[in-house]
Amino acid sequence: MARSIYVLLALISLFIASVCSAQTGGAAAAFARLGFSARGIALGNAANAVITDGELHPYYNPAAVGFAEFYNATAAYTFLSFDRRLNFISFTGKIGPTAGIGASFINSGVGNIDGRNRDGEPTGVLSTSENLFMLSFANKFIDELSVGITLRGYLASLSPDIPNSFTIGFDVGAIYRIALDSLSSVSIGASVADVSSNYRWDTTPIYGTQGATTIDRMPLALRFGAAWQHENTFGLQLLLLSTDVQFLSQQFEGRRTTFTVENGIPRETFETSTLTRSEIHLRFGAMLQPIRQLKFRVGIDRLGIQGIQFFDAARPAIGFSFEYPIEGALAVLDYTFSFEPNSAGVNLISLGARF
Repeated sequence: MARSIYVLLALISLFIASVCSAQTGGAAAAFARLGFSARGIALGNAANAVITDGELHPYYNPAAVGFAEFYNATAAYTFLSFDRRLNFISFTGKIGPTAGIGASFINSGVGNIDGRNRDGEPTGVLSTSENLFMLSFANKFIDELSVGITLRGYLASLSPDIPNSFTIGFDVGAIYRIALDSLSSVSIGASVADVSSNYRWDTTPIYGTQGATTIDRMPLALRFGAAWQHENTFGLQLLLLSTDVQFLSQQFEGRRTTFTVENGIPRETFETSTLTRSEIHLRFGAMLQPIRQLKFRVGIDRLGIQGIQFFDAARPAIGFSFEYPIEGALAVLDYTFSFEPNSAGVNLISLGARF
């Protein structure tokens, strides 16, 4: 039964991906598309339709908090190479009989950058910082359907000589749950993320009249997902299988230079047009809970369908959680290891509480 359900979820993802087209591209604020905390990344970020308490998070779909039954607080630290940092803080919970809220924060940056001038002389040690603040709200209009929205606030600093960039975007999403029987259910989700999000940089403080204002648009992320969960199956207290497909699309201004000769004089002209860069990724994840206190997760992210080769950017991950009851609450320890191209991998540790 579990195998057939997982095959069905995979076919749904492949069908959605097959109706989209894409080309290779990149974009600003890449840190905001790496996933959220140890649990989500261990699931391969395939969490758009996940509504299991302790696993759901509005980062993947703002509608998820509409299904929250408890309060969850989490803080995570990531061990990264090349002087990078990536940290997470999150709170989600239920308000009223049908609604839920969430507040999240991601901090990223690079330190110990050796600053040099045009002559190669040292100018000091530099660092960059990027931050994402998220406020989420969702409501269940019926028991099976939740609709939500997330406000995103980005704050980025690249240089002390350039003003910081601040922008506001938003996500919208919906999740529908189908009860198969008293022990199992399937949920289907869809969301759009980073609507109207962009960085704006002003270089006139450095270059004067030769400076300019540059807009870096973040890609619009369209996500579809499905998840199946079953209690008391195969000797497990809970089994969760999930899959997502993510379509990233970014518009930018392209310029083409042409040379013509008029009356024996060469002339240079420029043509500006709006171009689109995009990619499609598949994600798969599984969570197994053999006993109440212990959970295991495995997943894979960024399987390329369009824009990148299938395994070129793949990011497998594994992890576990240990939950221990303390006076009516659960203390939670999460650990995840994520494989990363061109590095020794990523280690994430998070501490949390559910009450």
